[in-house]
Amino acid sequence: MQLFLRQFASLMILGCLAGVWGFELRGDDGVSARNISQRQLQQSAGQFKRMVRPILDKYCLHCHTSDAPEGNVSLDQHETDEALFAHVETWLKMAKTQREASMPPTGEDQPYARERSILVQWAETLAFQLDHAPPTDPGPMVFRRLNRLHYSNTMRDLLGVDYDVSTAVGLPDDPTAFGFDNIGTALEIPPLLMEKYLAAADEMLARAVDTKPTSYSFDIAETKFTQSGEMPEGPGKDGPIPPATEVVDGYRLFRLNSEHHFPLKLHKAGTYRLEFATWGHNGAAWIKWQPDLAIGVNGQVRKSISVLGVRDNPGVESTKLSLPAGEVDLSVEFVNAKIGPKWSQNDDRFRHLGWKSLVVTGPISPQGIMPDADAHAKIFFVEPSDQIPPRKAARQIVTRFAERAFRRPVEAKEIDRLLQIYDMAKAEDATFETRVRYCLKAVLVSPHFLFRIESAQPGSSPQRISDHELATRLSYFLWGTMPDDQLRSLADEGRLHEPMILKQQVARMLSDDQSEVFIHDFARQWLRLDELEHALPSEEFFPEFTATTRHAMRTEVLMFMENLVDENCSVIDLLDSNYSFTNRELTAIYRYGGWQNEFQRAEINPRRNPERGGLLGMGAILSMTSHVARNSPTRRGKWVLDVLVGDPPAPPPADVAQIDDGADKNQAKSFRELLSLHADESSTCAGCHRKMDPLGFALDQFNPIGRFERERNGETIDASGVLPGGQKVNGVVELKNILLEHKPYFVRNLTKQLMTYALGRDVTYFDRPSVTKIVEQAAADDFKMQRLIYGIVESYPFQFRRSIDPRVANGNDVDSTEGNR
Repeated sequence: MQLFLRQFASLMILGCLAGVWGFELRGDDGVSARNISQRQLQQSAGQFKRMVRPILDKYCLHCHTSDAPEGNVSLDQHETDEALFAHVETWLKMAKTQREASMPPTGEDQPYARERSILVQWAETLAFQLDHAPPTDPGPMVFRRLNRLHYSNTMRDLLGVDYDVSTAVGLPDDPTAFGFDNIGTALEIPPLLMEKYLAAADEMLARAVDTKPTSYSFDIAETKFTQSGEMPEGPGKDGPIPPATEVVDGYRLFRLNSEHHFPLKLHKAGTYRLEFATWGHNGAAWIKWQPDLAIGVNGQVRKSISVLGVRDNPGVESTKLSLPAGEVDLSVEFVNAKIGPKWSQNDDRFRHLGWKSLVVTGPISPQGIMPDADAHAKIFFVEPSDQIPPRKAARQIVTRFAERAFRRPVEAKEIDRLLQIYDMAKAEDATFETRVRYCLKAVLVSPHFLFRIESAQPGSSPQRISDHELATRLSYFLWGTMPDDQLRSLADEGRLHEPMILKQQVARMLSDDQSEVFIHDFARQWLRLDELEHALPSEEFFPEFTATTRHAMRTEVLMFMENLVDENCSVIDLLDSNYSFTNRELTAIYRYGGWQNEFQRAEINPRRNPERGGLLGMGAILSMTSHVARNSPTRRGKWVLDVLVGDPPAPPPADVAQIDDGADKNQAKSFRELLSLHADESSTCAGCHRKMDPLGFALDQFNPIGRFERERNGETIDASGVLPGGQKVNGVVELKNILLEHKPYFVRNLTKQLMTYALGRDVTYFDRPSVTKIVEQAAADDFKMQRLIYGIVESYPFQFRRSIDPRVANGNDVDSTEGNR
């Protein structure tokens, strides 16, 4: 049966992938006249041919053609008029270099000011037309596998067992693309991963399903027992347990050797856990002694244990014992009350046993896993009876489980296929629970569980996704797990897409503690916080930069992001704020007033600490962009460009020599000259360094672990620089002011990052109208964080998908060169 399930899972995944990828999804390779008017299209194309192309031919195309583009920038991809709009991001980058006069490189012929102005004006007009056109293409429909985090959370919530199964079975880390690990095109499913999923299904089902656990709890002090599971409750049949004396603090005292019997009725043979709440007392302190208990089954002694707890510190002794099915006489004998051979009788003045309870639970799995009774009851919500035949009960159980696992209603034929497994297991004479368990395992390795599959329909235009698909997108975006009962209920009613209902659900989800998963996961990846674990500053030079300090730095950033969402603050606080969150370790580095051991909100005095506030004043960002003993202006500047501005520089050529850091921190003052020399010597490096280094030098008054200094090694720190385009910057305060002057660009980048995370794909030119709308709406609300999040949820690409080309759906051949227009 296990081999069959493995083959079944593989065939289902291959079939599903072939079925989905076999369709051509209709969308626009370029931007059609439906969202750019023919007049605008012809005007832009005409201007390009008359005015822009001659300038590109004169200054640019000898380096930037598609055959071998310098810096991976190609300026000749405009086969059609519509293709001009498809490459709008490239044109905007070109415009930026012309505003800054950073291209062509020094030594090449330079455009006249009027020529640069033509290029800038044309590109910005092109972008404006696209940004303010109605969206008509929601982008490619991505076939997304659950990543490691989402898989583990979904297994937990589906089965009702709080257990990190991804770590337990060794699921590998997911590959990243566009800065995140939930990008559909990167989330492949190699054969090894399928084996891990099978193991994970077994691991979780063992905890949630494997035989309903039976539990007996014998209260020794009350001389009665209670039991849960399938067995009735009732008092001990033999009356008071002899020989017994008084009860002390809930423990019955036993002073003589004695045997006690506990009747059990077990519906399944297996390994059971026995837990004794006991302590032992020895009046003769000079003699080493512990109570020994002999455990018997149906008259045969099977095991003995020693009681380690003492009267002042009682404990619970636990052991495992194999027990048969049916009626079982479990006996426990107190065997060593007698002091020694010189004593003719027991003396209760010296030794006695305190015994409070005995709990028998099981059976447990071969791995030692105890099934979760609550999880079992939720899954097996119906049991076979005279009114409900076993197969009918199995259908009800499997149907409800599959609907929750697949995150949508299921068809009868899907359940019929799963119940074929039930029938095969029945032929093997398996129990009802085992047969159902095989069906549930098939669900857990189905592509409809492992992937977020959306069913596109034939049509000529994009289609709104179903309410169940919207619930899935929403839940994995804001909670990192499957939809809960309320989302499913609204989807069942077809009401989730209604604007007011949707807004209420977003507010509910963001106020729930589970939104912390989204906040932490997004912040960790967008801000590159994982790099903090491997930050280079050495404790040799900075003794306070311990593992505890690193953890505190990470916590500061995450608490700041939590506050941003929970309190619906303006995202501009990420650039500059009058508050942060600190503890003892960070207060010592930041030199705030006061000392607080635990994390708490800290108000920042803009006169005393103007350098703090926002991400650029946080130790996590500053230390993970430093070297062993000195700052790294290049790494800090690159982080600002990549993360805050959204304009990552091109990777350095493979043959570029590294700068000699010099491990000695006393060399830090000369590093500016070394860096400048490095950039001047290499034309391939100069362009990027001109953008990165001034930003990094503006942060140079922060040492490698984020402490602010005005002098270093007896010299005043030079934090000045000149940005491309000639704007001067000196220090972090001026840098923050420059970023604040261009805050819509920062918000646009943050919106694109959030949208990439939410959609699981790259945000590209056809998303520009949606991004522009979100930013403009957020601007009217002081750029509030929740406004941005809701803007993404209500956006066109979040709520729509491409349709299937009807010619492909009908089985007709389509020339792939036609495109999808």
